[in-house]
Amino acid sequence: MSGSKRKVVFDTDPGIDDAMALLYLHACDNLELLGITTILGNASIENCTNNALFLCEQFGVDTPVYRGADRCVNGDRPADYPDFVHGTNGLADIDVKVAGKSVENQDAASFLLETTKANPGEITIIAVGRLTNIALAINRDQAFAGRVKEIIFMGGAANCEGNVTAWAEANIIGDPEAASTVFNAGIPMVMVGLDVTLQTRMSHDFLDTLTSGLPQLQHLLLAINNVYAAFYKTSQDWDDFPVHDSSAIAYAHNPIFFGAEQGRLTCTLNGEERGRTVFAQDQNGYHRVCLSVDSDAMLDDYLNNVTAAYR
Repeated sequence: MSGSKRKVVFDTDPGIDDAMALLYLHACDNLELLGITTILGNASIENCTNNALFLCEQFGVDTPVYRGADRCVNGDRPADYPDFVHGTNGLADIDVKVAGKSVENQDAASFLLETTKANPGEITIIAVGRLTNIALAINRDQAFAGRVKEIIFMGGAANCEGNVTAWAEANIIGDPEAASTVFNAGIPMVMVGLDVTLQTRMSHDFLDTLTSGLPQLQHLLLAINNVYAAFYKTSQDWDDFPVHDSSAIAYAHNPIFFGAEQGRLTCTLNGEERGRTVFAQDQNGYHRVCLSVDSDAMLDDYLNNVTAAYR
């Protein structure tokens, strides 16, 4: 089995839905996690990196963590973070204490360059935050893009509205210049955006079923997801919440859940549509965009893999 595992790097800004994605990723036996790179987004880079270390300890993930960028590729720093969704610390303001795991000395972009040199054509980057670390690696080494097997990213919106503006999704508008750099690099990419992530939702019943099979993690998972669910109840009047970041893991684990089209992505950088992902169908394009999903099958896969892994 080990020979058929997909080698992955998880680029993440934990984040409540990032936590659920890491739990799923760790449970997928066909994915070999080589490293976790952090990026600012759902909280500051300090909080996101600390959260990644904490979650690794809680979930039993023995993978090195590399701290990523604390600003956009153009040097801009965010004025604030979405604490109304994820809490001030990015993890529902629970007590995040790291017992012993520490961040690596190497920064995220350097790790991406190094691991693709060591494994040319074999690394899939699963990116569930802004694409800044990947853009920095591209800008530092023009040969990097040719060494990456694929990028599967949660972000963007093709045929639906954005969730920050009418056009833009949060991860892309967080650093549109980074997205544009990555889209134009010639790397095979799969966009797992709002077109599918809003269709797949976790209910409280699903969460109860999941956590009842994970007694050692039940308190943590309920504490963070209840805060996440409360945001969607308040903002959308939904009784469930979308499965954003875990959808990217699902594609990496089993793409059969998704219907996708081949084409080319660009990112709008100027004007009121800044941060918009524009998709043009093209059989010769480097990009695939997920437009449909079998949500029931994906949620069943999530539940079955995670509960089996932690028995």
